[in-house]
Amino acid sequence: MILIADSGSTKCSWALCDEQENIILKCDTIGFNPYFIDKKSILEHLRNSALEKHKGEIETVFFYGAGCSSEDKNNIIKESLSAFFKSAEIIVKHDIDAACYAMYNGKPNITCILGTGSNSCYFDGENIVEHAPSVGFLIGDEGSGNYFGKKILNLYFNKALPNDLRHKFEESYETDWPVIKENIYGNDRVNVFLSKYFPFVSENRDHPIMKDIIYKALNEFFDLHICCYENYKEVEINFIGSVSYYLSDEIHLVATKHNCKVGSIVQNPIKRLVNFHFNNITSVKSRYGYGD
Repeated sequence: MILIADSGSTKCSWALCDEQENIILKCDTIGFNPYFIDKKSILEHLRNSALEKHKGEIETVFFYGAGCSSEDKNNIIKESLSAFFKSAEIIVKHDIDAACYAMYNGKPNITCILGTGSNSCYFDGENIVEHAPSVGFLIGDEGSGNYFGKKILNLYFNKALPNDLRHKFEESYETDWPVIKENIYGNDRVNVFLSKYFPFVSENRDHPIMKDIIYKALNEFFDLHICCYENYKEVEINFIGSVSYYLSDEIHLVATKHNCKVGSIVQNPIKRLVNFHFNNITSVKSRYGYGD
C-alpha cells in the first residue's frame, strides 16, 4: 500500500491507499515541521495514531511537509518515518511540491499556500519554480495564520483594538501577558500558537479594522509572492490552506485589483494529491530519483 502525507506546521493529513486507488484510511496528526519537532516526538505521535496498526503493510511513503526544504531537515523526517515504517521506501519533499501536484489541472499555474505559513511557486506540469525561498514566520509568511496572529496580539496589547473587538477577544482568548509571552518565547511551535488567533480575524472580518488588516496582508502577499512571476496575469492562481479558504472572497477582490485570475481555492488538498499520484506515480518517482 501507499501512504501519502501533506503536512503543514499545524496539521498533517495522511491517506493510506491500496493498489486500486482506494483510500483505506484517512487520519490527521500534528504537523511534522522539522524546524519545530524532533525524531522522538514524531515517533510518539505516529505510535499514537491510526497508522500504528497498518505500518507493516506500507510499501511507499510520500511525505510532503512544511520545512522540508533542505537535505538536513528532510533527513529528520526521513529517519523518523524509516524507523516507524521499517519496510517502506520513504520519499520526503517540500509542501509546495504537494500543493503544485494537487492543484495541477493540465495547465501552467501559480500555486499559493496560505495556512499556518505562506508560500508560492509556478508549476508548468514538469518544473516547480520558486521566485524566492519561504523565509518563515519571523520575517515573512505574509497573509498567513501566524502573520494575522501577530497583528492581533500587537493591537490588543498596545490597546489599539476598538472596545467592541477587545471585549470579544477577551471572551475567547487568554489575555494574561506572562502566559502569552511564555507561549511565544518559550514555545517550539510558536508559529502554530500564533495561528490560533486567525479565527478571530476571520469571524470579525466585516469590522473595519479587520478589513484593513486583511486587505493589507493579502495585498502584501500578492505584491511579494504573486506579482513576482512575469506571467502572473496570464495564468490561473490557485490557493491551498485554511486562511485562503476562509478569506476566499477577499482573495478574489484583491486578485481583481491586481488584474489576475483566481482558479481553485482548497482547504485540504489530500484527495487531489492522491489522485495526482495514481495518475502520475511513475513520473513522480522518477522526478525524485526513485525506481518503480
